Amino acid sequence: MSLPASYFTHVLEVTRRFGVDDEDVLGDVELGDDVRLELPQIRALVARARALTGEPGLGVYLGLAMRASWHGYLGFAVLVARDVGDALRLGERFIATRTSTLGLRSAVEGRLAVITIDEKEDFGSARDFIVPALAIGLSTIGQAMTGHELEGRVELAMPQAAWFARLAATNPRLTRISFGASAHRLMFDAALLHTPFQLADPNAQKLAAEQCERELAALEAAGGFAPRVRELLFTSAGVRDVDAVARVLAMSARTLKRRLQSEGTSYSELLEAERQHRAELLLSQAMLSVKEVAAQLGYADTAAFSHAFTRWTGQSPSEFQRARAGRAASRAITD
Repeated sequence: MSLPASYFTHVLEVTRRFGVDDEDVLGDVELGDDVRLELPQIRALVARARALTGEPGLGVYLGLAMRASWHGYLGFAVLVARDVGDALRLGERFIATRTSTLGLRSAVEGRLAVITIDEKEDFGSARDFIVPALAIGLSTIGQAMTGHELEGRVELAMPQAAWFARLAATNPRLTRISFGASAHRLMFDAALLHTPFQLADPNAQKLAAEQCERELAALEAAGGFAPRVRELLFTSAGVRDVDAVARVLAMSARTLKRRLQSEGTSYSELLEAERQHRAELLLSQAMLSVKEVAAQLGYADTAAFSHAFTRWTGQSPSEFQRARAGRAASRAITD
């Protein structure tokens, strides 16, 4: 699970503002257009950047500086999108071309447009760098593309870091961020989805989207069709059934099932695997109750979820949560 190394070139732009040399941050890590950084490397680089600058809130600085152009062909497609809603659809469909560690989901809930950020891996000590950077960065990109700020609020499913209040006191945008939520979400007036982008260009967007499709196809060829299906199983409204996933992929449910079967798996097996992965991740973060985790994973009741989780892991959700909390406390004491 990795991220393009090009993202860290922008982290270096931030650390330079603190008078830190690139070589000191990077150590023996090399950056390049085709290089990808694995999560252990990312954690180490973030820790080193924070230590050298003395600023634990570097992710906030990165989010406030973020540009669509940082995100490859996906960023270019967003740059020339028709409007906010069009850009969100592109982001949701093609984020896999940038990373498999994060996902985006968008939906309209009443009068609110809601963007949900999904963590698909445990970022560990870099979590309060990566998640705020993306959440703030999405807002920054929206402001740049429309020419005015998208009024709204951000909820993050993590505790508020001790350093955050200091930064929020210097930037009014940060005061609209709250912590301790059940999910990472950006919310704004749904009417703003139709706000046009200043650089909208249908022809250029078509070319960029076609390149994103080619990148997705290459990923599928390298890793198989099943991971792409697994990426699409969850939406902000719940679990997509097999027909809904097939519609997103512009194929029939029968074709989808046949392709999965050719790879030795099925929709139900992928859903079970993704539910287990998400359950362990959500319970490890200790921000949600067992009941809330069950609801997020599409279970009708907590008992059904608890039964499934015990079958997967040999532990009840509560036992798993307590064990993870104990290990986290032990690591904190050791550190």
